[in-house]
Amino acid sequence: MIASFTRFSRFRRWGYTLFMIVGVLRIPTQAHFRLYVPACDLGLSWVNVRLSLTKVPHFALFGVFFLLTAWQFDRPGRRTYWSLIATLALGVLVELEEGATRTGNCRLADLVPDLGGALIAMALLGAVILLRQRAVDRLPPP
Repeated sequence: MIASFTRFSRFRRWGYTLFMIVGVLRIPTQAHFRLYVPACDLGLSWVNVRLSLTKVPHFALFGVFFLLTAWQFDRPGRRTYWSLIATLALGVLVELEEGATRTGNCRLADLVPDLGGALIAMALLGAVILLRQRAVDRLPPP
């Protein structure tokens, strides 16, 4: 057993797993699992991107998802890039689910606010890490 594995980390991982299951199955359950071939708009015109940038819930939800995914690593660092990739993969999955269930618009341009929310959260996480490091550096030696 790994020494850093605590009861809290076990609950953290179970909570994250349940969050993922609910998040991925939410859209298909709304459509009672009636799936169709997704008809996606793959155009990245300025009109589509401008329309997508007005989707504030995408920024917020995918930013929170990025933070929850980054929280799964014991020490943030280079591994947070995997959180960014996982966030983008979830964005692709959500868009495909919306297209397959016909409950939303499957657009490639909708990945822009997903990535934007993840990048904002990554910047906030980086700022917190730098501030904590600065505070540790200011402590006098024992």
